Amino acid sequence: MIFTTFAEFLSFYIPKNKFNLIVKAMKKSFLVASLVACSLGASAQNEDYKHVLSVQSGVSLFSFFRGNITGSTQSSDTTVAFSSGRASTTPQINLAYDYGINHWFSVGGAVSFNKSSLQLNDVVYKKNENLGDVTLGVSRLTIGARALFHYGNADRIDMYSGVRLGIGIWGVSGSSSAVDGKMDEIFKEAGGGGLWRSIIGNKVGAGFAMPQVQVIVFGLRGYVTERIGLNGELGFGSPYFASVGINYRIGGL
Repeated sequence: MIFTTFAEFLSFYIPKNKFNLIVKAMKKSFLVASLVACSLGASAQNEDYKHVLSVQSGVSLFSFFRGNITGSTQSSDTTVAFSSGRASTTPQINLAYDYGINHWFSVGGAVSFNKSSLQLNDVVYKKNENLGDVTLGVSRLTIGARALFHYGNADRIDMYSGVRLGIGIWGVSGSSSAVDGKMDEIFKEAGGGGLWRSIIGNKVGAGFAMPQVQVIVFGLRGYVTERIGLNGELGFGSPYFASVGINYRIGGL
């Protein structure tokens, strides 16, 4: 008897019920082997690019501090009057570097910068002290380290979550030292919230540092070429709630 396939040979010498079990087991083994091979292939592809550089612009508390401010008229000798005003904010900029330890984890560092300005015209303090045009500036430089957990990775898709810990270095500037000791009332009259006033304090030229914590709930990188991609992040904490940007990945060095 001539057998044209190995399966025919087995089916001739092995009972049918046992033969079917063997076939099912072989199919399962082949499926598992295929999944493992794909997983190892994806891991190898991601580990080819251990270094990722990112440039992002984010949304933070600074982002909402903008627009024209209606003039204020004094109602008592303890308030501030001004004819008009305007608040402006520069886009939040974030630079990050991440190093891939393995397929699942990466560590790195990030630097972020925010700045807002408040311009008030014809400021009068306590009815008799003319301060002229006043400009106040608030800046924050955030330096931190971050750790990311990567999942759902493919050749050109990278999803991740993580945490960032660091320090925020705040600075307060003013166009005149005449506003020293008056900034709390100026910000209050201009509509600045209690949070801003408590952070800024009451002194021009003041500098101070505060701990900064950010939880990155979800991040996504999508590569349009082998090395250049677009990214976005959602999180809570400092220095931003959401960001978009571009990134560049480099092979193992």
